Amino acid sequence: MQYIGHVYKVRPGKADEYVRRHKTVWPEIEALLRKAGVRSYSIYLWGDTVFGHIAVEDYERLVAEYNSDPIAERWEQELSDILTFPNADPETGWPEQLTEVWSL
Repeated sequence: MQYIGHVYKVRPGKADEYVRRHKTVWPEIEALLRKAGVRSYSIYLWGDTVFGHIAVEDYERLVAEYNSDPIAERWEQELSDILTFPNADPETGWPEQLTEVWSL
């Protein structure tokens, strides 16, 4: 199991909208994430900073399957007006992975 942390940003004044949209995550997105090996995915918001934590069988597989799915492309388009991804991976577009410092 791999544990991945990501940080990205909500555009100014869009935090409430980000929360609202995640109250109704499409079931197809949840199914896609599960099919791609995600065991848990938690998202936290602090001001305009978003922290995501993913437990996944194979992160590279997740990225490849997600990025090639048209439903995921539509979901990302739905969020593109409210998010920014500083330091995104230039090859995948995914947020930069954080370095794990400690785990219990």
